[in-house]
Amino acid sequence: MALFATTYATDVAAQEESLDLAEFKGTVVPAREVEITPIVSAWLRTITFQPGQMVEEGDPLFEFAKPPAEYRLHLAQAQFDAARAQLLEAIANVKRAKILADRDVVSAVDLEKTVALREIAAANVAQAEANVGLAELGVMQMTQRAPFSGVMSTPLVRENGWQDAGDGDITMAIITQLDPIHVVGKVPYDVYARQATFASDEALIEGIVLSLVLPDGTEYPHEGKLVSGGCTFEEQTQKITVWRAFPNPERSLRPGLRVTVRSRLNAN
Repeated sequence: MALFATTYATDVAAQEESLDLAEFKGTVVPAREVEITPIVSAWLRTITFQPGQMVEEGDPLFEFAKPPAEYRLHLAQAQFDAARAQLLEAIANVKRAKILADRDVVSAVDLEKTVALREIAAANVAQAEANVGLAELGVMQMTQRAPFSGVMSTPLVRENGWQDAGDGDITMAIITQLDPIHVVGKVPYDVYARQATFASDEALIEGIVLSLVLPDGTEYPHEGKLVSGGCTFEEQTQKITVWRAFPNPERSLRPGLRVTVRSRLNAN
């Protein structure tokens, strides 16, 4: 009787575990992949990366000819300096006009005109300062930088060529994020039904533990989490597409790799 009870308990535990654990195939896909397009119309002088190079967010990718933008900055700075000098002069004129008005040397109308000229001068300074900011931005845009950390494609343009920001068809390169990375797969209804029992998306993310088995049979060392799923089942296969995110600090997972996804309920 004791042996029967032990065997029965073992079978029940195995059945429960089999219900909690599911396996299905998945494919590694980029979490983010962006086309690098020109943000300014200018001559491209230098490409600063090699095909397949890993870059960090903010690293320079393309260097455009800077002199025109730098000249515009110098001009804006000079106009700002002139506007600021005119404002100082206008402030001094108001002070003199107030003294003369107190002595009845100038009229109240003349004083109001002097104050108005001071306000115009102050507005001119604000406008000139904004133009300096725009010119500084123009110089910064002469260096196009990586929007996030990732791996670079082959450059799709050549150095010393004109790049037109108004041409939506120009792609200079493609950057692909590798960490984190996504795994997309088709989940059968029985697995989906288990996930649907969670009260909220937050509970689902916390309640499901995801792991990977690589093509050579080894287990991937990092666990993942559910990101999102499709809204409809495929009519023929009765499966739904689901995306999962995995840390990839070693960058061993690359887009296109076929893996086995294991999904189990979180015991905690």
